[in-house]
Amino acid sequence: MLIYLFRRLRSAAAKTRTDTQAQTAPSHSFSLQDFSAKHALLALCLLSLVLTLFLAALDIVIVVTLYETIGEKFNDYNDVGWLVTGYSLSSALFTLLWGRMASLLGLKTCLMLSVLIFEIGSLIAAVSNSMGMLIAGRVVAGAGGSGIQSLVYIVGTSLVSERSRGMVIMVLTFAFVGSNAGGPILGGALNEHASWRWCFFINLPIGGAAAFMLFLCYNPSGKPLLSTLTSKLEAARDYRYSNVCTRKFWAHALDLGVFRFDIIGFALSSAGFVLLLLGLTFGGRKYSWSSGTTIAYLTVGPVLIVVFCLYDFLVLPVLARSLAYSSEVTPLVPWPVISKPGVFATSFASFFNFFAYNMQIIYLVQFYQVVHNESPTNASTHMWALSIPALVVIIVLGRINKKFGILKPVAVIGAACGTIGAGLLTLLKGSTTSGQSIGYCILAGAGFSAVMQSTLLSAQIQVDKTDPKFNQKFIEITTLNNFFRVLGISFGGIMGTLIYSTSLKNELATAGPNIPSFASTDELIAYRSKNFDGASSPLENIMSKSIQRVFYGSLGCQALAFLFTICMSNKRLDLEPNPPAVATFEPALNAAVSDQEKGFGITQGPTSSETQNLRVSDSSLAYNITGEKADENEEHYDSMTSRDSPVSAKN
Repeated sequence: MLIYLFRRLRSAAAKTRTDTQAQTAPSHSFSLQDFSAKHALLALCLLSLVLTLFLAALDIVIVVTLYETIGEKFNDYNDVGWLVTGYSLSSALFTLLWGRMASLLGLKTCLMLSVLIFEIGSLIAAVSNSMGMLIAGRVVAGAGGSGIQSLVYIVGTSLVSERSRGMVIMVLTFAFVGSNAGGPILGGALNEHASWRWCFFINLPIGGAAAFMLFLCYNPSGKPLLSTLTSKLEAARDYRYSNVCTRKFWAHALDLGVFRFDIIGFALSSAGFVLLLLGLTFGGRKYSWSSGTTIAYLTVGPVLIVVFCLYDFLVLPVLARSLAYSSEVTPLVPWPVISKPGVFATSFASFFNFFAYNMQIIYLVQFYQVVHNESPTNASTHMWALSIPALVVIIVLGRINKKFGILKPVAVIGAACGTIGAGLLTLLKGSTTSGQSIGYCILAGAGFSAVMQSTLLSAQIQVDKTDPKFNQKFIEITTLNNFFRVLGISFGGIMGTLIYSTSLKNELATAGPNIPSFASTDELIAYRSKNFDGASSPLENIMSKSIQRVFYGSLGCQALAFLFTICMSNKRLDLEPNPPAVATFEPALNAAVSDQEKGFGITQGPTSSETQNLRVSDSSLAYNITGEKADENEEHYDSMTSRDSPVSAKN
């Protein structure tokens, strides 16, 4: 895939050089070396983004095959599901906050910070000596991983014109799905031949290499890296730290926290989702469904989520007006964004798509582990039946999106295929052959990737390119789509475990005298692995039925995803070719503005008054990677330096 991408970049460089020489005057020409260097830099930048995203997505599923090993290690099977949920839940909760931080502090700064937090969480998990410490490490890693997953897509799609975003998303989605396919296999191999701790240690060198490459290749400020580092060190040295002790400083910090970062909304949403998922996790297992604790979790959690929505949609804007707050108010979920039918529909289609897919990949592996007693590594290889069709569809859709720009038909057809595939997965049982299992998975994997790619692109094009706040809204919509994705992963893991464990308990309660009695489902799973009695035994029948019910749950989610794709916007990608460009390189930003203040440049189409003298920004990497000329007019987010930047806000 990367070799193909590099060849396309070389082709684009050669074609654009020929067109530019034919259409521009000698005084405006630029060297082939400079132009080729631009495309090489773009390729390296995308490679760093692919590695970074691969790492974050890998950490979601690499622990799927570790459930039994870690549960036995710490003698705690009940909480082992939080290895995935702890990561994905914190990832979902912090997603919106990372989008807000990127709007204010800059993409590069926030992306590097998210990689650092992810690495710290991986280290904590690797050296953990208890289940609690391991889950804590996963939560920290999830907080960093959320920034990676959100910002990588923003950076990648901001590097090219609208018609080429499908190709970039194709590459990034390829990395995401590839990690889902290879993660459990890698985790199983490390678990069997080394130690489960290496599933987390491996993140450190790969993450460090990806961060270093990103630091060198992605330079939105356009200034030399040494100059940027020097200026930041000088700013840190010259800052008046005595201001921290002043009332004015803390008043400004409070304004930023409440009205710009929306910390109250973040606290409400975090508490609400955590309590809801805790209720679904402990209900019927640690506490009975009728216990006061479970009822409190399942009532207070949803209430706080509703309060969060009311606060962001209604209370926060009113509060700002009543306090005469002069700057812009930026809630985590702005009503003008989520109220767009095209954004609302794509968000929930993405949520249910990932909800279903996470249940499918986890319990497809569990099916072969607990029903067929296969090793973690061998059980993980069956995920390729889902992943290979997904990867093929991703590649095909990259070309379709670029050529035709259609999104809604692809999403609807993909969701329909996913629904049929989810229905076929409910046919899995102990006597199912490998060929039948592969056939059941093809439509499910293909449908997942079609919906995943189309919903993100459809959400992004809902932003009017002539909007003065295009960049800010682009970031908000991209992070909102990713928020619903990761939230779907969280609910998929929890609900899959809930359905499976509840079904096992009910089946055991009605089982005949030939089935041994077990105090818990965890005890049954441990007994089954040590006393395997074949793939057509009474115990196998109980476990197969329980897993089938999980797949029935995924079928319902896919059906809901299908309904939401029908409600998606009919808007297509802009396929209009860019007008001929005059390549005059100029500094991207004013030297007085740092990349934290103006750290991104999302490409927009040129206005009619700009078609005679378009400029290629020296910091911009906005070249069409599929072979056409670049979108060479880059509109920078100038308002960040006036009202939206914390540097220029009142001190």
